[in-house]
Amino acid sequence: MAIEKLKVAVFMAQKPEGEEEEMVDGCPAATQDIAVNIKNRQKAIEVANYGPMNPALANESYWAKHAGVFGVPVAEAKKSRCANCAAFIQTTKMIDCIKKGLDAGPEADAIEAAANLGYCEIFDFKCAGERTCTAWVYGGPITDANMKKESNNGKTK
Repeated sequence: MAIEKLKVAVFMAQKPEGEEEEMVDGCPAATQDIAVNIKNRQKAIEVANYGPMNPALANESYWAKHAGVFGVPVAEAKKSRCANCAAFIQTTKMIDCIKKGLDAGPEADAIEAAANLGYCEIFDFKCAGERTCTAWVYGGPITDANMKKESNNGKTK
């Protein structure tokens, strides 16, 4: 199970520090280009076991493996989802980028809400909130509210 953590560490070490992410019309490329998104999502699947494919199903083997990576019971592992990961971005600006990239007109709101979409800062792709991966980090998601709170914490009175 340590191999899963090692894969993530190696991936992060290979990600060039300070490298600017490709942007399209002010949005991350993966939110606007499905091919880029799928390529980056596939990397998350290969490197960090992103899944399960359908979170609505039981997926016992997926969750057992995931729990083993962290050395916790399955019930505890199931609480660590993309929706509460510190790398999961759900700011208004990012959600607007995701909806724009869906190019689904009025259905974009329904699609985004149904999947609880956000943007994975680690692997640079649109991420479904009910999924998870071995790169999960405590403390998320990143929202307008907690960005404002964090900004206010840095101010002196």
